[in-house]
Amino acid sequence: MYFIIITLLIGYIIYQAITNALPHHFLVPSQHWKDKIIKVINHDKPIYLQVGSKRSSFRRRLILASIQPSFYTNFINNKIKIQPQDCQNINNEFINEMTKRDINDPNRKIIYGFFHPYANNGGGGERVLWEAVKATLLADDKNIAVIYTTNTDVEPLQILQNVSNKFDIKNLDSSRVLFIYLRRFNNLIDGNYWKHFTLVGQLIGSMLLSLEAMQELSPDVWIDTIGLPGSYWPVSLILKIPILAYVHYPIIQPEMFNKLKFKSLKLSELTQFSPSKPRDYIELFKLVYWSLLYFFYSFLGSRVDITLANGTWTFNHLESIWAFNRAFGNQLEILYPPCGTEDLNTTEISTRVNKLLYVAQFRPEKRHGLILTEYHQFLTKNFPNSPKSESIPTIVFLGSCRTPDDTAVLESLKHQVETLNLDEYVEFIVDQPYKEVIHWLSISKFGLNAMWNEHFGIGVVEYLARGVIPIVHASAGPYLDIVTGWNKESQDDSWYNDTGFFFKSYDDVDFDPSIQDKESSDYLSFEVGTSPESSVVKFPTLETVLTELFITNPDLVNDTKLSTMRENGSKLVLQKFSNKEFDAQWIEYLSSLESLEKKFREERRDKVGMVY
Repeated sequence: MYFIIITLLIGYIIYQAITNALPHHFLVPSQHWKDKIIKVINHDKPIYLQVGSKRSSFRRRLILASIQPSFYTNFINNKIKIQPQDCQNINNEFINEMTKRDINDPNRKIIYGFFHPYANNGGGGERVLWEAVKATLLADDKNIAVIYTTNTDVEPLQILQNVSNKFDIKNLDSSRVLFIYLRRFNNLIDGNYWKHFTLVGQLIGSMLLSLEAMQELSPDVWIDTIGLPGSYWPVSLILKIPILAYVHYPIIQPEMFNKLKFKSLKLSELTQFSPSKPRDYIELFKLVYWSLLYFFYSFLGSRVDITLANGTWTFNHLESIWAFNRAFGNQLEILYPPCGTEDLNTTEISTRVNKLLYVAQFRPEKRHGLILTEYHQFLTKNFPNSPKSESIPTIVFLGSCRTPDDTAVLESLKHQVETLNLDEYVEFIVDQPYKEVIHWLSISKFGLNAMWNEHFGIGVVEYLARGVIPIVHASAGPYLDIVTGWNKESQDDSWYNDTGFFFKSYDDVDFDPSIQDKESSDYLSFEVGTSPESSVVKFPTLETVLTELFITNPDLVNDTKLSTMRENGSKLVLQKFSNKEFDAQWIEYLSSLESLEKKFREERRDKVGMVY
């Protein structure tokens, strides 16, 4: 009995320390903070500000009063100097600005913290980050964007230059973009660091990394644009500030359980357990492990006030997984990523070559090998003895190799091409600059995508924007969000519309042979929806699509049809995936975050924490 009481008492003390002591530590400066700053200002030469472990609270006050918030980065070290012009403190303006703390002050600045450790990378996630930063700065000149990054080898101005070069995001107000470099736990979020229990390790790593971020600078709003949910719990518990998460895909999905022998903790599943089989113990452990992770991920989702999914597939999964999110009245909506379609958009290409272009990294999940197999079957069936001719579309694989594993995939594909005698029909273009990608998007007739359940698919957006007719796998982003057709009232068939074509494969994880039409091997049956509303939809294989388009029914891709499809695709991507559309919607969410920030200050903090 005494043990239980003592345990509860210790737990209560720890909880109080976390919810009261830590917020004060991160947000409230020491008692004589103003004297310390004045001492540095009045010193005859530049010196560091002596703040001890109170870097976050002091840095906050300096940033909110400074004419150049970006000066207070920690690129060189974690010590704090005061910006020279701030040191002039004309008419005590700088010091007076630091004392403004009223919640409803219309001139109060807001610090938006973007948690994105790989901010200098050049992928789709980074495009979302920097377009969001741009929109945040444009929304109000009082907004300050803080980027939490682990790219400690690159200085701030170089990162901004890379953003301009890669994403064509220019003219950012660099004085209001502040970088906080995270050095202590940066390797703990790398999947390669954890040889076992990778997801648990990454969750712990992201928690520690977020604590380090708060130690250096606690923001007013927390924005996760990379997908590190471990940060949500400490931020909501300690800082009590609004959290927005832009989710590219859920890190844990129900489909993962399909790989296990026991797929749930239901008794009907566990009756298959055999004590005499050692393997069953391992499978049972995996089930418990994944179940605990799943529920913890669901709990973390409940900490997020505004969740933005990048597409329908991600939205549907999050709506199921983050069930508590809705229960707490939090927002869960779709915001398509900014794809720069304004700059890409063009359909006026006089001559296009009969190419099947596939823009994708050389990774196993992209399923280049599936394309080669189906394409070989198409040739064998329709041109058994014919030499290569202009009527036969050829394939161009265009992508990059970022890791040795990617290079191994590429070499395997080249070997497959050689084995199938497709050397004349397949071309590899590897690690080329973006202008080379644009060249191929400008001259190719058709674009391929074979990935199963690709959560979005920015390459398919680029196809439509540049006038390339997509032939894509009928799943997730490409099917549900991108190649959706322009005039939905006049769609011709389930496997094509007025913007592109779809296919399925026997290799798909969700292919069920039991519902397959035995009389047809060219069209595969798939069940969509849930009982009793579920229905069966048929899709052709890629081989069948190619046969339909180039042999059986070439009128589907005559010049007039292709021209109309290009126009439709162009209008579609401008309407849904432009930077302008993303910016407008993002600014609306910022307005909600600003209201939540005021509300949380008043409701969730004590009187001291409220004003800081």
